[in-house]
Amino acid sequence: MRCRGAINRVGAVLFALGLLAVFGLSACGSSGSGSDASSLKFTLTDRGCVPNDASVPAGPVNITVTNGGTTRATELELQNQSGIILGERENLLLGLSGTFSLNLNPGSYVLFCPSGNLTRGKLTVTGKARPSHSPSAVLLKTAALQYRTYVEGETSRLLDGARKFVAAIEQGDLAEAKRLYGPVRRHYEAIEPVADSFAGLDSAIDARIDAPAVLGDVSKWTGFHRLEQLIWAKHTLKDAAPLANKLLADVQTLNEEVPSLPLSAAQLINGSVALLNEITNVKITGEEDRYSHTDLSDFQGNLAGARRAFEYVRPALEHEGAGQLAAKIAAELAAVQAGLNTYRRNTPLGFALYGELTQADKVKFARQVGNAAQALTAVAARIAA
Repeated sequence: MRCRGAINRVGAVLFALGLLAVFGLSACGSSGSGSDASSLKFTLTDRGCVPNDASVPAGPVNITVTNGGTTRATELELQNQSGIILGERENLLLGLSGTFSLNLNPGSYVLFCPSGNLTRGKLTVTGKARPSHSPSAVLLKTAALQYRTYVEGETSRLLDGARKFVAAIEQGDLAEAKRLYGPVRRHYEAIEPVADSFAGLDSAIDARIDAPAVLGDVSKWTGFHRLEQLIWAKHTLKDAAPLANKLLADVQTLNEEVPSLPLSAAQLINGSVALLNEITNVKITGEEDRYSHTDLSDFQGNLAGARRAFEYVRPALEHEGAGQLAAKIAAELAAVQAGLNTYRRNTPLGFALYGELTQADKVKFARQVGNAAQALTAVAARIAA
């Protein structure tokens, strides 16, 4: 998600499409927090996160991020000392705000606001960890374990697909490489909140040409989208083999790293909200797969991952008396799937190419996804508290 494209340019594109009202809705989260949750507020400026250092007691915390009028910093990430993203709010254009919630143990955490001058700050969590052996806590731990199993399965499928994709490239089979590209990438999109936790890997595997890590030096550009450009825009596999083998090595590393990633229920819900928000804030423009136009396959991966995360957490919500909220979220996510199903096609990709969508189609779909993201935002705060 981060390092994937130039967000200030995206804002101009969205304005041109006349969709900002829809996207503004989905980018702003509501906390709906429990009464014992702490609150922190940060502002994005040209300097980065303000304040750059903060402290909060251990336990549930709601973190609100507001863009104070900058185009340089558009997201805040909370990382552990190993650089793993525990929670984030991104794609915050000028004037927008968003909230995410986590249950934090004592220790020192990193506040990271990419693109600002003061990019790294410190969050100190004080006091003692709150032991919890309630039925809801057990259900949430079970949800995290179930989600880990799901992610490991998707990562394994991604690796298997990447091997076939790379083999086609090495054999010079352009048609087969085109056939495999979208279906293989769908597995990556399904686990993007986890893959995004490994910042260097995410950029290496999935950065676009206008990503901050690539701008000014295209030789640094690797991964799926670099190969996509060769295959569709340049119609060649010449010199693609080294890039393909690097992609395979990076996917292999991701497959090896995922089992060691710490996961919490709030973390996976925050990631799912970010996935849906990325569709409405960035991907709806069609810039994700700008050469192959296989974006709808990506959307299916994003939606599948978000729905799976929610269904794992749903028993804990219902146990806490939030059955009505759970039913609303399930209905919103089902509506997104129904909308996406209208674009299914009997092709290897399984979906229409993105060029078939009209602006009205994009507005309708973005609104459906935005409604689902807005409903899902309330979950992390409920389960953190």
